[in-house]
Parts: sequence; structure tokens; C-alpha cells
Amino acid sequence: MDSKAMGSLSLEYHGDKVADGHLRAKDLARYIAAIDDFMGVTTQQACGRDAALVFDVVGFRNESFDIDFVFQVINISAGAIFASGSPKDLVLLATDCIKACIHLKGKQPSDVKKDTINNSVSLTNQNGDTAIYHIGTLNVIADSKAANSLDCFIREPLTKGIGTVKLKSSSMDLEAQAAANQSDYFKPIDLETPLFKNSIQTGLVIESPSFKDGNKWRFSDGQSSFYAEITDEAFLKRVDSGKERFGKDDILLVDMDVLQTKTPTCLKIRKTITKVIKHESSQKQGNFF
Repeated sequence: MDSKAMGSLSLEYHGDKVADGHLRAKDLARYIAAIDDFMGVTTQQACGRDAALVFDVVGFRNESFDIDFVFQVINISAGAIFASGSPKDLVLLATDCIKACIHLKGKQPSDVKKDTINNSVSLTNQNGDTAIYHIGTLNVIADSKAANSLDCFIREPLTKGIGTVKLKSSSMDLEAQAAANQSDYFKPIDLETPLFKNSIQTGLVIESPSFKDGNKWRFSDGQSSFYAEITDEAFLKRVDSGKERFGKDDILLVDMDVLQTKTPTCLKIRKTITKVIKHESSQKQGNFF
């Protein structure tokens, strides 16, 4: 399905700092970029991974400090949660994310129940209170890009003298707001809980090395491909100095930590190579083990 949906949205900042005209331009530019990122994640959650958001500023209003946006969603997936691609569904998800952060008070939910019939999720906070939101809400909050965006355009201004932040669409009668005393609820929440950790020694075929700090390498264990971080500083120094050279089908014998974690929505596996014991080129693999 190659369809489109259009709508409007406003981001409002209220408080004495706005009234005094002390909202810095460079801060505002970051806030606009952050809400653009947030709405991009929200769009893919509501309308499918292929959906794209065109998010434009169309005006400023000065009754507080209000930024008006228009948006257009294109390439809405036929398998999206809301196949109609209604802009109201997208704004509902965005505002529900803000409400859910306040409900959870910056902590993991104690219980999560999904209702796929009604496209909703029930979140119970650490105080035992339960509220119902758009089914994609927790997936957006758990996304690091969306979480960092909320931290930027909501938490940060609330700690810099803004009294209230509102995200609203008057035409759709949808609104969410956060007050200064709720700012800490918009820090990224660590939703992962460790389940199982195992350390193994194994051989891995290098599929794609990475020469940038912090980037993960791609390996194959003979059954599947995966990305893993290498924390062996001695090996990484040899890579940086050019002492390690790599060819197609080279193998590393390594010590690797395998960590399984759970989130409220799924299980995850994280693999970390703590030591590279041996590097064998593809021409010298006969006596590798």
C-alpha cells in the first residue's frame, strides 16, 4: 500500500521564561530537531517500518511559545497496526507516550498486558496503578532515539525554567502535557532486565569488521550472523596500528560473553567479545583449533 496521511500538531512552551523572552534560539532548534526524531519513530511504530514522515514547521504563535507543524506520512504499510493510516492514530500514539512516561514516573512498568483486538496496552506502574494506552506506546518509549528525543524537547526545557510543555492537536482534540515537577519522568528508562549470562570460547568468521570506535563487528558462528562489540583493547590497538590485517573468511578464536535480557515487549541477546585469542587467516585454517 502506497498511501498518504496528513495532519497537524503543535508544541507549546509555557512559563515565566517564555514570557520574559529568554528561550534561546539554539535550544529551540534542538527541540525542533528532537520532536522531528520522536515523531519519526512514532510514525514507523504506528504506520509500518517503511513509513516516512515529512514534518514541517508552518508557524509560531506567541500566546505562550507555540510551534505549529504539519506532517505527512507516506508509504504506509498494509501490515501497519492502523492500516487506515489515520493521522489521529499517529497523534494519539505520540500523546500517549508522554502520558505513559508520567504514569510510569521514570521507572519500569510492573506489569504489561497487550490487547491486540483493541490495539491497546495496559501498563501498571510501580505503585500498582494501571492505565491503558495505544498498543505501540511502550515500544516507542523503549526506543533509544525516541527516549533521547523526549529527554531533549520535554525534560530539558522543564529543567531550564519552562513551566509546562504541551503536545496537542486542536483539530483532533488530543493533548498531553508535562509540568516542571515531572521533568525527571522523561529521562530514558532502562527497560532491560538481565535474565542469563554465559561466557564461552568459540571461533567466529569475520563478515564485516568495523574500524570506528564503538561500532560493532559482524560475525558468523556457522549457523547465523550477528553483531558483537569487541572490548579487547590490546586487539583493537593492533587493528588501529595496522598490525591486524583481514581477508575474506578470516576466523577469530575468542572469549565471548552472551547476555540475554528481557524488556516488557521482547527478549534480547547481546554478545561481547572480551578477548581475541587468535586470528587465523583463511589460508591458514588447517590447524586453527
